[in-house]
Amino acid sequence: MLSSILTGKQKSVLVCIQDSLEQSGFPLLKAFVQHAVDRKENHVHIICYEHPTGKMKNGLKNSGEDHVHFHDCFTDHRGWIESQKKENIKSGVNTRGNSLLSVLQSSLVTSTNDCVVIIDSLMPLIYYNGFTKCYRELHSLLTKSVNGLAVSQVVCLVHKDTLPDAHAALPQLCHLAATIVRVGPFTQSSRGNPIAHIIHKKQGGKVLKRAEYYFIDADNRVKSEDLTVVVPTTTGMNKEMIDDSNLPQNLTTFKLSLGQQEKQARSQLVLPYLRRVNSEKGGEVFYQPDAADDWDEEDPDDDLDI
Repeated sequence: MLSSILTGKQKSVLVCIQDSLEQSGFPLLKAFVQHAVDRKENHVHIICYEHPTGKMKNGLKNSGEDHVHFHDCFTDHRGWIESQKKENIKSGVNTRGNSLLSVLQSSLVTSTNDCVVIIDSLMPLIYYNGFTKCYRELHSLLTKSVNGLAVSQVVCLVHKDTLPDAHAALPQLCHLAATIVRVGPFTQSSRGNPIAHIIHKKQGGKVLKRAEYYFIDADNRVKSEDLTVVVPTTTGMNKEMIDDSNLPQNLTTFKLSLGQQEKQARSQLVLPYLRRVNSEKGGEVFYQPDAADDWDEEDPDDDLDI
């Protein structure tokens, strides 16, 4: 499924990649950039808040073509360097780079095709502007046209372990996004490759869930396979040792099991209530009256006219 989302076979308006300190999602984000650049169908706007543009361009193929646009919001994120008035610095007025909409509106690119917006990280925007404003800007990108261009897809990266109030913010991002990709470290089942837990919402309302491990080559191409759980086997091990280790008698200081002679004696034992039943004459009932019994030898039904 990861390859289908990358290539556009599975339509996704907003792709949210969630990573942590255990496994970075930046290589996967860069793979999304490479696929968007290679399609050449739309203008690609790459907004760099957390990393310099040189890091994003490093190893990226065809990054210098006309339909690819890099926006450097890392060098002067708050707009203080370009500000010429001291009162703007004191009052905290942001002249550029502090808003997703302002970055795209300042672009002079005009085209009849839709555009793809890729954000290297939402964390600087959330830190400076708050989660609510960042959420509204993402929603505006998906529902409105920017500078006369409609946004066909937005791909963003979120660090879930550094997100403020992650317990409340992450569910809201998951509700807005059409595809959530949670990357995690490798396990024994992933053959040393990172894992992607994918939740994809189709346009018809169907929700697909997949767990895949992926590999990214030097050309930023992604290859993914379904993750299967590896069950440990007992090949080459002594089965008797495994069975004996789980027996309760190995955990106690007294004997719990029966020997062969004890099992044979138990099978030959006849219980008292089975002696008469197993006899050839059939079952019989014997009653021995007690001294305190009120025994009446007369027939209780003698007065009846039978």
